[in-house]
Amino acid sequence: MTKKKKIEFGDFQTPIELTDNISKFIKTIFPTPNIIIEPTCGLGSFVKSCKSIWGTDCSYYGFDVNPQYIEKCNTNINDRGNCHFEVANFFQKNWKDLFLTYKKSKVLVVGNPPWVTNAALGVLNSSNLPQKSNFQGLGGFAAKTGKANFDIAEWMLIKLIESLKGCNACIAMLCKTATARKVLKHFWINNSQINNSFIHLIDAKQYFNVSVDACLFVTFVNSKDKSKDAYIYNDLSFRNEVTHLGIYANELIANIDDFEKYRDVDGIDYYKWRSGIKHDASRVMELTKDNDKFKNGFGEYVEIESEYLYPLLKSSDLGNNRLTPRKYVIVTQKTVGENTIVIKKTAPKTWAYLEQYSSILDSRKSIIYKNRPRFSVFGIGDYSFTSWKVAISGLYKGIHFCAIGQYDKKPIMVDDTCYFIPCSSKAEAILFAQQLNSEPCMKFLKSLIFFDAKRPINIDILRRIDFKKLSEINEKEDEVLKFLTYAQAPLTQQLSLVFEKTEEYRTIG
Repeated sequence: MTKKKKIEFGDFQTPIELTDNISKFIKTIFPTPNIIIEPTCGLGSFVKSCKSIWGTDCSYYGFDVNPQYIEKCNTNINDRGNCHFEVANFFQKNWKDLFLTYKKSKVLVVGNPPWVTNAALGVLNSSNLPQKSNFQGLGGFAAKTGKANFDIAEWMLIKLIESLKGCNACIAMLCKTATARKVLKHFWINNSQINNSFIHLIDAKQYFNVSVDACLFVTFVNSKDKSKDAYIYNDLSFRNEVTHLGIYANELIANIDDFEKYRDVDGIDYYKWRSGIKHDASRVMELTKDNDKFKNGFGEYVEIESEYLYPLLKSSDLGNNRLTPRKYVIVTQKTVGENTIVIKKTAPKTWAYLEQYSSILDSRKSIIYKNRPRFSVFGIGDYSFTSWKVAISGLYKGIHFCAIGQYDKKPIMVDDTCYFIPCSSKAEAILFAQQLNSEPCMKFLKSLIFFDAKRPINIDILRRIDFKKLSEINEKEDEVLKFLTYAQAPLTQQLSLVFEKTEEYRTIG
């Protein structure tokens, strides 16, 4: 199989050592299945391992889109007549009708669906995709951008669980840990009847030679009970609990037990969190200082005016508490959409430099640059130029908020993997950095954050921090209220609605 085909079909065969361990573990929680089904069986490792556990007590069914694999399964495994293998495209098969046939049986669905996203398959022009639909229920911009991207395994698992409605069934599937969480969230929000769900972490590097957080996702489908929590364990046992996953206000909570203890921090974002500057051309737009000269990412010395040049802290700087800028960034606008042609007159050397690298800047791929002034940047506004900020890296597991001010008599910028609130003074920045780094806030944030995410910290999490409530917990209310204009008056019902619905009214400072 070519590399392209391997990616397209998520073809990473599960080692027999792992399927043996999983089958033994499943027997402890679902001891007497009648029917065992592997929907994407490949070479049939799960069927083989399950057969070694349950023998002739079960009937086994394996399906795969690859006819060569099915032929090998029929030759190597189907030796006792109770194994049935069939060529089938997962996305075209009527799983609901199949499971209806076994409605009175105990059904185990086990396997390893493809670890690939719909976007990746789209790049490959693959036909191995479900029929397009906004199954996540996303609206507007989110449905058109990366938030609508999903793992194929996510779609498959949701389809299987929905098709098993009314059955006495257990699903045990290998997948990315993030995929398992998304599936749980889908069914918890929709009040669908899954029960006793577990996530057991596995070492994907050891078994598949890939660096991804993966797990065995287990859930039970029945018509009697349902639950909205799941425990995560460090291995294929119930001995080493990692955390207790749950849901609150339709949002997943990484540690529901700690969230319950520190949920008083949850509330109104009196400050509007911002992401840093985005330019998508670091070798052109970011410069380092070599004595009195500036050098770009190509190693070339650059002679430009200082007017559009600002000190820059990147995610790695904030994540490692390095608060003296080592880089500078060219900021071509004060607000998004501002006409950049003025640079040609006010800073001709800067304009000449940008034109020199126009082939890079004019070909930036993101749709946000389309129909915008030439050499535009994003994540920019009045808030970017305040004298102080409290900022945090979105990429690092070590959570720490930094108060940052000016450097070379200019406000320090942060890159687009960082988040910040603007502050008008050093005292304000230091006070709020202290509040954010306090134990109640740290515990609250850690209860929300999934540290295996590509960007653990995000604005949706940060905007849940209520500085007024936090100041009350930390007994700093008098100091904090000096900076929180809206917090000084009781929230009427109308004002509460404004806070919930109207973004511009949330901005302070």
